[in-house]
Amino acid sequence: MRITINNEATDEFLSLDVSSDMSLEDLVALLQLDCGFDSGKHELWFANQVLNPTDTRTLEQLGLVNDELIVIKVKSNSLPAANIPEDAMVEQFRQQVVQNPAVRSQLTSANPGFASVIDDPVAFRETVGPYLLQNMNAHGAQQNPFGIPQRDYEQLMQNPDDPANQKRISELISQQEIDEQMRNAYEFTPEVFTPVHMLYINLEINGTPIKAFVDSGAQTTIMSTKLAKKTDLFRLIDKRFQGEAHGVGIQKILGKIHVAQVKIETQHIPCSFTVIDTHVDMLLGLDMLKRHQACIDLKDNVLKIAGVETKFLSEAELPKDFDAETLQATAASRSNPQAPSQTSNQNTKGPVTAITPATAPKISEREFPDSTILQLMDLGFSKPEVIRALESAKGNADVAAALLFQ
Repeated sequence: MRITINNEATDEFLSLDVSSDMSLEDLVALLQLDCGFDSGKHELWFANQVLNPTDTRTLEQLGLVNDELIVIKVKSNSLPAANIPEDAMVEQFRQQVVQNPAVRSQLTSANPGFASVIDDPVAFRETVGPYLLQNMNAHGAQQNPFGIPQRDYEQLMQNPDDPANQKRISELISQQEIDEQMRNAYEFTPEVFTPVHMLYINLEINGTPIKAFVDSGAQTTIMSTKLAKKTDLFRLIDKRFQGEAHGVGIQKILGKIHVAQVKIETQHIPCSFTVIDTHVDMLLGLDMLKRHQACIDLKDNVLKIAGVETKFLSEAELPKDFDAETLQATAASRSNPQAPSQTSNQNTKGPVTAITPATAPKISEREFPDSTILQLMDLGFSKPEVIRALESAKGNADVAAALLFQ
């Protein structure tokens, strides 16, 4: 039959296949090896009762059946164990195995090499001893409030007023709070650990069906060069609005389409587009959302715009090419490409740069807020990585975080 062992001292679970006629005393010998069970420090609990580790009754006689749970708990009044020599501990374990044929048989069948040393104290101490002591120490390490090796805990407690020790203790307390928060999140809000898919809607331009990315954080609505050609709008691009968008890297702005009819459900609404050479077909930005008084309703999972409602696409319906280039398009729209300068000569012809390295001031490391840098470093990235991401994102912490996680 199979029983499950829950070691509360280490938060570990172990499944064992044992015979129903195995005695509890034999099971304890197994737990000493596999779980670091120590009768001086631990107690065995079953059905809200403490089991006697020296009980010779069988598991069946004790009422254990298949898939039962036995819990190893730390004794509330346990004191530090006596300083027993390690060699004596190893020999004590060997004697327990020798005196229990059932345990000996199970161990030797699982590890044939075990049979050749079990009757030789010296060979057993040299071959099995190191593993046995390591296993016992590992399972017996978390006997303090911080769950760290006992030796480290004792060193901290010897001089808790030392600044270095105080800093370490503060870190351990914070980590305990973090772990507790994470356990609560796993239990009560597990959805926060799953990725959230982006918001897309179906629409049409000149009879061409499109899956448009809805991004209220983007300042401008974007159309790709490919889509402009596909919808026969390429000829309407005003090239006086050419330039460069500095977001994540540099993207070429071909110009602007001032008015195009977009069909959402049964409603036709006028939209303007900044045309960028990107593979993302269309990004519906804040300019059009505000112009048509749109409402992103996440409760009903719909976009309300110009008097109609349209469902956001399910994850299975999303475009397969949503990747770093989509983030680039988003970042480019957030850089707010500018119109031709109003102070320039009205007769000037040719392309006008929206944002260029000469006109856009470069943000130095000193200009990034320390709080923003620390916030991104807390995500697990080094300071140079954070600085590079912030420079690419022109100081936008959200875009920088997205870049770091690519």
